[in-house]
Amino acid sequence: MTRWNIATIFFLPVSGQRRDVELKPGVVNIITGASGTGKSTLIKAIDYCLGSSKCELPAHVRRRSMAVGVKWTSGDAEIVIGRIIPPVGQATSTRMFTSSGRNLPLPATVDDFDGATTLEAAKAFIERVFGIGDLIGDPDTAAGGRGRATVRHVTPYLFVTKEVIYSESVLLHGLEKADKARDIVATMPYFLRVTDESSAMDERRLRQLQRALEKEEARERTRAAADSALKQRATSLLTEAHRIGIAPTPSEEDSEAELLAQLKTVSDTQLEANAYPTEDELGALHERRREILAALGAARRQSQATRTAIREATGFEGAVTRQREKLMLAEHLHLRDIAAVCPVCEAPSERGRETAKALQATLTKVRAESVAVERVKPKLVEHDRALDEEIGRLNSELRRVDDQIQTWLRQTEETRRLADLAQLRAHLLGRISFFLEASADEPRQRSRDLSVLRAEIAELEARVDREAKEIKLRRAEAKISQFASEAFSELPTVAPCIGSELDFSSRQPEVTVIESGSGAVLRMSDVGSDQNYLAVHIALSFALQRYFEAAKAPVPGLLVLDQISRPYFPASGEDEDEAEIKGREEDEDVQAMRKHIDFLFAETARRSGLQVLLIEHAYFADDRRYVAATRERWTRASGRALIPLDWPTRRDE
Repeated sequence: MTRWNIATIFFLPVSGQRRDVELKPGVVNIITGASGTGKSTLIKAIDYCLGSSKCELPAHVRRRSMAVGVKWTSGDAEIVIGRIIPPVGQATSTRMFTSSGRNLPLPATVDDFDGATTLEAAKAFIERVFGIGDLIGDPDTAAGGRGRATVRHVTPYLFVTKEVIYSESVLLHGLEKADKARDIVATMPYFLRVTDESSAMDERRLRQLQRALEKEEARERTRAAADSALKQRATSLLTEAHRIGIAPTPSEEDSEAELLAQLKTVSDTQLEANAYPTEDELGALHERRREILAALGAARRQSQATRTAIREATGFEGAVTRQREKLMLAEHLHLRDIAAVCPVCEAPSERGRETAKALQATLTKVRAESVAVERVKPKLVEHDRALDEEIGRLNSELRRVDDQIQTWLRQTEETRRLADLAQLRAHLLGRISFFLEASADEPRQRSRDLSVLRAEIAELEARVDREAKEIKLRRAEAKISQFASEAFSELPTVAPCIGSELDFSSRQPEVTVIESGSGAVLRMSDVGSDQNYLAVHIALSFALQRYFEAAKAPVPGLLVLDQISRPYFPASGEDEDEAEIKGREEDEDVQAMRKHIDFLFAETARRSGLQVLLIEHAYFADDRRYVAATRERWTRASGRALIPLDWPTRRDE
């Protein structure tokens, strides 16, 4: 499979000649020149034509260009992607153009574009061409789900921008933005060919359903607690009504609906109160409370003793296991074959056999103790769980008895305060009526049947093989780490990275440096040199591209590097002209840059279908490869730049 490369990046002015930047596929392409001539704009142009949500082209370009386009090529196949450039002050434009075929001509004006379409449709077209996505169905519908791989998720593997080139915190383009980083990390297993898009969506759906189940179960617990409180208040009112003789004794087995029905009956019944609360009932409640407290104390002591026994059994099990492992040596001595003679003088002696029997007896006893621990420990754990349940039940019953005692005391106080039982009955009936009205106004939410949700979760868990995915992901990370380490060994570094290896993890993602000799694991922040950061990013970028090539991943064979000379020539300011290097005594920085250039040409030649676009401030005039690979050279002396200064400005500015 031939990988997709860029043939041309072009800009359409208001009127006049089109501006083309032509590149060659499968080789190193260099754009060099002075600062401010538009070199880095090429990255933003490619990104904009890959469906970015915002237009980040500079104002100078937006004022003098109406559209930008990129022509991609893969063997004989070609596609042209164009997009309208919005005027300054407008965030973006959703007008795009897509066409595919062979020997496609480039448009001279906006009207010459073929395949006018929308932003979302254009992204879906690019994804089909690149081979991104394997879900069957409406692409617009599928795009609505987060976690689905899109063309926007390939840009971290294409661009090594100035924000990344020697950063100690940003590993890939786009990870510095929190709103994009989550989806980049989520889709990385798909581009590593660890999983397909359908499995990724199933896994994401599984996580959503599991969170939904947790929320619903929490709501059920809250609803049950609210229902329990309502039932407790209803029971309390019925108990008061029973004490003054206008209701039967409420049962603990009655449901909430039954208790409310009984209260409704009481509120509609005209009965004469004929009894005061009795002291005998309060005494019985206190007696029951003492019994519960005693049982609760005993259960807690048993629970504490059980947990102590579990800890001791665990420690004893460890000791027995260690002792048994030591005694296992005796089995290799063939104790049953011990002769009844002295091994030195061969005189008759039973000492050897007696010692062997003692060792065998000890080993048998240790084995029996180990089996006993394994048999008893689960019973102790189960007994501890049963005690926890019993303590919970006793606490619940204690709360119920305390509520009954408080109800009795409150009712007794109210009885003393009211003039007679008629007033007490009227007061209680009023409270019951108010309670019934309030409970009727409260929204009664029905319990949701969670069996359907649990069944869908079980079905997805059966489809999502997380263990297999984890194994494949580790294998992919190991290969990328190997490729990156090989590249890292060819790049210039300083201590502590000299001779070190790289270890890549896609979960963060992150790269750690395994120091040579000591084997110390160093984070990026420990590396401590812009030259080392640059080497790590270059090595990782080429390692990922090498892996994508081998895995036939749907990632274009393009790698755009934005000024790898930054760590070596920091003195080149924004107002300086191109830094030409030719026939002069070279310092360590220039020599290090030449190693990077040698690596770029060598690695690109080794790879099939890999195109490198190097955007540079430095120009190595004495390197024939560098000169031959330079497609554009924009110096202040020549007056050339990406967008000519004499282009007319737009009327909509």
